[in-house]
This record gives sequence, C-alpha cells and structure tokens, in this order.
Amino acid sequence: MRNVTEPSISKICERQGCDQILPEHCIGRPQRYCSATCRMAAHRQRKRGPIRAEVHFGSATTRSRPEERSQMVKLLRDNEELIVTFGQTRDAAERLTARLNEFLN
Repeated sequence: MRNVTEPSISKICERQGCDQILPEHCIGRPQRYCSATCRMAAHRQRKRGPIRAEVHFGSATTRSRPEERSQMVKLLRDNEELIVTFGQTRDAAERLTARLNEFLN
C-alpha cells in the first residue's frame, strides 16, 4: 500500500496581488506560485526597498506661488520617485507625509 497524502484545500498563489488557484499535485514539493512570472515578480517585490514619503522644497517661481506654499510631497523607493502633491505649506506637507508613512508601514 502506498503512502499518498490527501490533496489539501485549494491554495492560492503567494504573490501579493495574485489570486490564481494553484493546481493540486500529490507528489513533490507543494507549489507556491501559479507561474514562473509570478515567482519572479514575488522575488522582485521582496528585494525592493521600502516606500517612504518625504517633504521637499519645490520651485516657487514656476507657478508664481508664494515661497511659503512651495513644498512638495514625494514617494521614494530605491531610485524611483513620485510627486504626490506640490504647492503645499510646510505644515500641510509634513502632516500628509506623516499620514502616508503611517499608512505605508
């Protein structure tokens, strides 16, 4: 008599954002990802740095803004940056940055 394990309840791919159901196999190591593409994407997600929000001084002369309303909020990760908002006061930009960092962590 062979020792065969019962198939478990359907598992879902472990990559964040993927909801594909994994095929069931009775032998070998259980599959973690639905495809090689998902496996590589999950690896890239784990290796990337954390996202953080920062306040930066923007250009006040570009849109004839007063200097006190020339702060911008950026999201940064590794060598990438994304401007979230600009034309903010320092207080407003710092409050938004604190809320974004709290949300992201």
